[in-house]
Amino acid sequence: MGADAILYADDEYDFRLDANGDIATADQLDTALLMSLFCERRAAESEMPVPELRRGWIGNVATPDFEIGSKLWLYEQARITRTTLNGITAEALAGLNWLVEDGIAESVIVNTTIAGLTVTLTRQNSEVSTQFYKLWEGTGNAT
Repeated sequence: MGADAILYADDEYDFRLDANGDIATADQLDTALLMSLFCERRAAESEMPVPELRRGWIGNVATPDFEIGSKLWLYEQARITRTTLNGITAEALAGLNWLVEDGIAESVIVNTTIAGLTVTLTRQNSEVSTQFYKLWEGTGNAT
C-alpha cells in the first residue's frame, strides 16, 4: 500500500504540509476511511425526489462508473430503528467496498449500533478496527 494523505480532524478536516512543502502522508488508511464514508455520494431520484437536495461530491462528476463516498448523509435526520441501522450498515459497506476490489483489504466488516459505527478491515497480516461515534450528534434522534 502506498502513502495516504493525512486528513487532520482536530478543528476542521484539513490537510497539512510537511517540512518539504508537500501534503503530509503516512502509511495508513485513516483518510481513505473518512473519505469513503463521509464524502457524499449523490442520491438517486427514488431516494431524494428534489434534484437540488440530492447532494453529492462534485469530484464524482468526472468518473461516471465510480463515486467516492457513501450515502450515509441520507440517515442524518432519520429516527434510529433497526431498519435505519441496517441501511447505515449497507451504505457504509458500499462506500468501503473499493478497498476489497482494489486488493487493499481482504474483507470489510461494518457493525452499526445506536452508539456508532465500527469498521473492521482485514488485511493480509493484520486487522484494523476504527470506530466512529458522532453519527447522530446534534440530530435530536440519539434517544
